Amino acid sequence: MITVNRIGKHIGAEIKGVDLTQPLSDETFEQIAKAFFDNEVVFFRNQKITPEQQVNFTKRFGILEQHVRKESRLPGHPEILVVSNLLNEQGKAIGAQDAGRFWHSDLSYKKEPSLLSALYAVEVPVKDGKVLGDTNFTSTTAAYDALPEAMKQRLQGLKNVHSYRYYREKNIRAQKEEQARGVRTVQEHVLTEEQLNSVPDVEAPIVRTHPVTKRKSLFINEAHTSAIVGLPRAEGDALRDEICRHTIKPEFQYRHSWQAGDLLLWDNCSALHKANFDYDLPLRRLMYRTTVRGSVAV
Repeated sequence: MITVNRIGKHIGAEIKGVDLTQPLSDETFEQIAKAFFDNEVVFFRNQKITPEQQVNFTKRFGILEQHVRKESRLPGHPEILVVSNLLNEQGKAIGAQDAGRFWHSDLSYKKEPSLLSALYAVEVPVKDGKVLGDTNFTSTTAAYDALPEAMKQRLQGLKNVHSYRYYREKNIRAQKEEQARGVRTVQEHVLTEEQLNSVPDVEAPIVRTHPVTKRKSLFINEAHTSAIVGLPRAEGDALRDEICRHTIKPEFQYRHSWQAGDLLLWDNCSALHKANFDYDLPLRRLMYRTTVRGSVAV
């Protein structure tokens, strides 16, 4: 029997009574999907799934994406993005070491941004009995609902530019600043022009209607939003920063402390997330991410 335990005030729930190594009936999957869209972030503990089982489960929500970072895809399973700080025998990173540095929703820079992502914890870093590498999530639907009516009116009809190129440049600058301070060791992955050109900038409404729940949310984030369409640079940047600060207020958030065997799903239409890089080698972290294609933001 499935049970759903809400954890956060606006976002986050644990689903119990599901073994994802076993086939799921349509009825059971519908219960899971409802719990997911109701809570925006859900997780299952103590799962022992293979990459193929993760792919097959998340594929039930829709078409899976293959990330532009080809070097970080799992061999044999191109739908899986490896998120890890581990190195191979040649000393090269086996996956994305710097994923989630800034608040964002996955693939918001695509014409059809992601509906949801699923992250499976293979290994988690532990120091002195404490698990490190938590992930923060925030509800952009709750954040929208809490806006003053005047701000809702101001944002209605405005669009923002989501840019992967902007994100990569910002991320590499942050990497270099960290390395200069000796904070952590991260290998830079400089994408080719071909890779960057495969994900051109897109415009999307700041106020988005969820394709499933029909709730309104704030579709804007510090990682990918390079500009607000039609506003002078200074005014647009100030408005973006104001909305982003509002969106991540503590009352809208849920912080997930990982356990090996967790499979966690988040709704990229109604939630942002951010990694916490409070660990480094020799502490090991290995995660597998699948991402489901969504629809054009409206």
